Amino acid sequence: MDIYELEPKSVWKHFYTICSIPHPSHHEEALAKAIIAWAQERKLFATSDKAGNVVIRKPASSGMEDSPGVILQAHLDMVPQKATDVSHDFEKDPIRARIDPANPSWLVATGTTLGADNGIGVAMAMAILEDDNIAHGPLHCLFTVNEEDGMGGARAVEPDLLSGNLLLNLDGEDVGELTIGCAGTIRTGASLSSPASSVPDTVEWFEVTIEGLLGGHSGVDIDKGRANATLALISILSKTRERLYLSDIVGGTAANAIPREARATIGIESGNYAAFKTSFSSGLSALRIALGQKDPGLLGAVTPLGSHSLYPSKALAPEATNSMMTVLSALPNGLVAMETNMPGLIRTSLNLGQLAGSVSDELFELKTMVLVRSSSDAEKESLSTTVEKRLEGAADHGWKVSTRRLSESPAWSPDPSSLLLAEAHKLYREMFGKEPRVTSTHGGLETGLFRARFPAWDMLSLGPTIRHPHSPNERLDIASVRLSYRYLTALLSRL
Repeated sequence: MDIYELEPKSVWKHFYTICSIPHPSHHEEALAKAIIAWAQERKLFATSDKAGNVVIRKPASSGMEDSPGVILQAHLDMVPQKATDVSHDFEKDPIRARIDPANPSWLVATGTTLGADNGIGVAMAMAILEDDNIAHGPLHCLFTVNEEDGMGGARAVEPDLLSGNLLLNLDGEDVGELTIGCAGTIRTGASLSSPASSVPDTVEWFEVTIEGLLGGHSGVDIDKGRANATLALISILSKTRERLYLSDIVGGTAANAIPREARATIGIESGNYAAFKTSFSSGLSALRIALGQKDPGLLGAVTPLGSHSLYPSKALAPEATNSMMTVLSALPNGLVAMETNMPGLIRTSLNLGQLAGSVSDELFELKTMVLVRSSSDAEKESLSTTVEKRLEGAADHGWKVSTRRLSESPAWSPDPSSLLLAEAHKLYREMFGKEPRVTSTHGGLETGLFRARFPAWDMLSLGPTIRHPHSPNERLDIASVRLSYRYLTALLSRL
């Protein structure tokens, strides 16, 4: 069966189209233009603001003109992650979505993120816009840009383009949940530099790699005990007794994704390879045992560069390499605290999502990106300050360091007394004969920013079931899309 033959056909048709248009963060223009053109063909008001957010308006159904205005909101961008052996350019290539042959209940991509986060939310909103048989009050659809890399679109939403005080965020990831809160975030970027040194002719060069890890969403998967590939590589390298020259190192590609792979190019004095290989293998085995079934696919390798023509002439000297690893090893990472009054919910965490270092103009330059999440603004601030101080501590080892907060979003505090929640809860019970899970998410939602900017809005987040977002293992429960869409359309008729 093809994707566009699934039910509801209108939703899957739009999702198929969205997959065909590249739309990673910061590159949503083509998708935004396509959606605006589609809406204008249907005589709907459609425009974009200065940030690139798309707004589409549809008048109320007959007899519902006096109903409260509703805003359906989803984000246009997706997290670009791919498996090591997959060749894919997220800025040019379509997402190759398919029904999972091993489990036809799920939709997956072919070696990349699927983009159900949040393409399926956009698709559901578009299906509602084109269906005149769905009853609703005055309807606005807001499709934001750059949600996954700082929520820049949500920060720049122009209020004059919107009306209505009820917002349904379609970025939920479980059909059984109604979400009424989310963690706040701080993204801290750092730049560190140290002089590069000439490399003795007696040094041999190798590439070391860590791969095979599960990775995942740095919010919803951070409590699952999975390894951060970047920190795993640094931990293993820091335990060797050999003096290491470092030509380059890279791990992770997105602040909000747990790194699945990392690699470095290292130099070792000739004759010391066997001892290093033993140390590397020992560290890899110890980590594999510690991870167990929480992250069972850990792989590592040490590969000679081969031709001497590939050997770097400049690199980070062993003393500076050691100091870099000391600083990075001291960074807190992963799960920090769970909520005390909401069992199973993460309160505070952080993720070293991006690290890249290499030699340029006689300097070894290193850049890092750390994302802190917390439902407690005080804990978020304290942890971010700790990260910054640890990184700035590299100055004590001779490094030049600068840190900068690239973005910050407040927590969305749950409001159990929400009238929108009460109506949504009642409808869920009527339709499905059971109680929904009313929850807050450790993942970031744009509703956190909206709460501060639009305090009169009553907000709720919902959506179909997505598993393993922000990784090539991302999958979308096909049946949940039908259920979620049916519930969403019924809710609109009740508001």
